[in-house]
Parts: sequence; structure tokens; C-alpha cells
Amino acid sequence: WSSDVCSSDLAEAPASDRTFYTRPAVAALNGVVTTGHPIASSAGLQMLLKGGNAFDAAVAVGAMAGLGEPEMNGIGGNGFMTIYDKKAGKVQSLSMAGAAPMALKPKEMTPETLNAGMNAGIVPGNLGGYLSLLDRLGTMSIAEVFAPAIEYAEKGYPIDPMLAQSIDRGKANLAKYPTTAKIFLPNGQPIKAGELYRNPDYAATLRKLVDAEKQALAKKATRSQAIQAAFDRFYKGDIAQEFERFFKANGGVMTAADLAAYQPQWTEPLHTTYRGYEVYSNPATSRGGFEVLMQANLVERLNMASFGSGSPQAEHAMIEAIKVAKADIYKYVADPKFTVIPTAGLLSKPYAASRSVLIDMNKAGAYPEPGAPEGRPSTAAPKGDKAFPERYDVEQHTTSFSIVDKFGNAVGVTPTLGGLFGRSEEHTS
Repeated sequence: WSSDVCSSDLAEAPASDRTFYTRPAVAALNGVVTTGHPIASSAGLQMLLKGGNAFDAAVAVGAMAGLGEPEMNGIGGNGFMTIYDKKAGKVQSLSMAGAAPMALKPKEMTPETLNAGMNAGIVPGNLGGYLSLLDRLGTMSIAEVFAPAIEYAEKGYPIDPMLAQSIDRGKANLAKYPTTAKIFLPNGQPIKAGELYRNPDYAATLRKLVDAEKQALAKKATRSQAIQAAFDRFYKGDIAQEFERFFKANGGVMTAADLAAYQPQWTEPLHTTYRGYEVYSNPATSRGGFEVLMQANLVERLNMASFGSGSPQAEHAMIEAIKVAKADIYKYVADPKFTVIPTAGLLSKPYAASRSVLIDMNKAGAYPEPGAPEGRPSTAAPKGDKAFPERYDVEQHTTSFSIVDKFGNAVGVTPTLGGLFGRSEEHTS
């Protein structure tokens, strides 16, 4: 609400005259947590109020976000973090992306099978990433940061209309497996808005990780060793064995060995500048972060401030920049283990200048052909090669949250499932 409007004025004003903001600006003196769901924000804020830092809060949010927005993310999904460590004065990138099962054959990969079902399952990366962050830069214990999520998973909370709608939309896939059906479709019907959503299996999984930490500490392990014990229980212990049993029973090919081979990856972030600001994001295989930097380079020549925030001109400029950036992203950016990515060329200012001429502020342009950045592979995009998929996935399957603490640390996290509720069976107990 505007600060110059008193409560009596609001009481007398007709409802249609009241200004309502769904995303109001929030000023914070000692830290701020912004997420896609109130319970996730609450979990992070609890850590900050207890003296934890942004990284402790991020792990608490990550655990809770899987309950607030289970259609979009969870510890079994994948994601990326961009991290600013104030003490080191350094920006880092953390990839939490697990690989597809080693036994999965290319012929078994189709758009349909990779969207939902057994072949859609990849090694869960987010849990390992959260534990790695807690170990390297956090200050609190697993027990402390997982406590809010465990409580909500056991006791439940009344869901909002958006989640209820997502459950109803995804009910066909959710009904395929008893493990998800019992959570989201009790008595065969989707949970409705306002009804309690509980996930005791999820709470049980988190408790196993807390127990692994406690047992290690009881044996005089260091904090880092105790966190590693929890990591190992998930990726190399009884939880990994449970993954293998489930996949085998349902015709999947993921094994405990696939989980055991996983490690989060700490890397240097991508970087550009925008009107004097330093801008960082995650490198490949995070196409999203890569293209945001490219889009910033593309619109830098335009007087965006003069357009006004949210104006048709500003929206048009960004839409056109997205088209141009994606034309290159979908041609040149893929798994760096198997692809030569012309990173420096794609992010160079001269290349952006040459590509930005494609943005016509007077009309919408067609999706352009890929460009020719310096350092590109010898197999450059032939004329007529279309870089864009014909269909756009409108389902919600990705969320994001950002945290800044009173110490000056900051972290931005983008966890995803890659499809509505992911592969729809990922609820270990």
C-alpha cells in the first residue's frame, strides 16, 4: 500500500479504488528472501533470523520449495546457482544437474518418453547441490535447515489454487504410480485448493539425511564429514538402492551406480557488463542464464529507460532480443562435454552489436537464422536451419529464488523438474 494512505481512507474507499500489488517492492535492512511461495520464503527467513547466512537460507528454501511448488521443483530435480561469497569477494556458479542413466539408449529418447515416465528420470541433482553449498559456504546443520520442510511435510499445509490447478492438470501422470497418487490424488481425486497437502514420504527422506548427519557427529566427525555422510546416504546408500529398486520394478534403467557417479559442479560463471553493471550467470548447460546475458548485450544499444518499465516498447525490445538470442542458443549451446561452445564469441560486444540490428522497434520480426560468432564449430549453421522448437511448453516446471543476507552474501537459485511434476514418481521414503 502507498505509505501516504491511512487506514480510514482505505475503509471508506470502494473496493475498485484500492491499489493492489501482487508483487510489491520490499525493503530489507538485514537480509531478504524472495521465492515463488510464502512457505519457502518463511523457511529461508527463519534461518536468517537464527543467525544463519544466505547459503543456509538457500538450503532451507530449496527443501521447502519442493512442497510449495512441487509441480516446478524438488530435491529430485536439477538446477543452477549463482553465488556471491562476500568474504572471498568472488562470484561462483554451482551446477546441480544430474545425468541421464548410463543404460538409457538414444532410441529410447523421444519427446514423449523424456517428458514423463521412467525414461524421463535423470539423477536427482538438487539435493546434492544444496548439501554441497551448505558444506562449503553455510554455517548451520542439516537438521536445522531441513527442520521447517520436515514439519510442513508431516503436518501439511492448505494448498493454493495454482497448485490445485496443476495437480488437476497433471493427474493422468500422477495416477500412474501409487507413490504419487497417494500424495496428490487421495481417494482417487486431486487435492483441491484449501485442502491439506502432506508428504510424509518426503519428510522420511529428509529425516534419513538428518539421521546420517547425527550419527556421523556422534562418532566425532567434523561438520563437513557429517554433511558428506548425508550426501553418501542419498547417493550411495539405502536411498540410492531404493531408487534402483523402484526403477527396475517399473521398467526403468536407472541404477544405484548412476547416483553414485554424481557430483555437483563448482565452476566459473559467465559474465558480461550492462551499462556499467557487472552481470553474472551460469554457464552451459544452463541455456537460460547464457541467453539472459546475450539479451542484455542485445538491448544495451537501446534507450530502455526511456521506454518505461513494463511499457509496450520495453516488452517489444525484450521479446525481439529473446528471439535473436535463442536463435544462437539453440544452435550452439549444449552439453560442453560433447559440444564446442563459442562462449566468448556469443558474449562479445561486437557480436551483439552485429546481431542487435535485427531488432526492429517498429515491428515484430520472424525468428532469425543463427549467427556466426567467433570460435563457432566448423559445422556452422546452414542457411534455413531452424534453431527453435515448433512447440512451446507452457506448463510450469521451473521456479527461482534469491537471497541476500546482512553479511553481504547473495545467492540466486533456479531449480527445475523439466516438465509438470517432473517424471511424476519421484517421492522416496
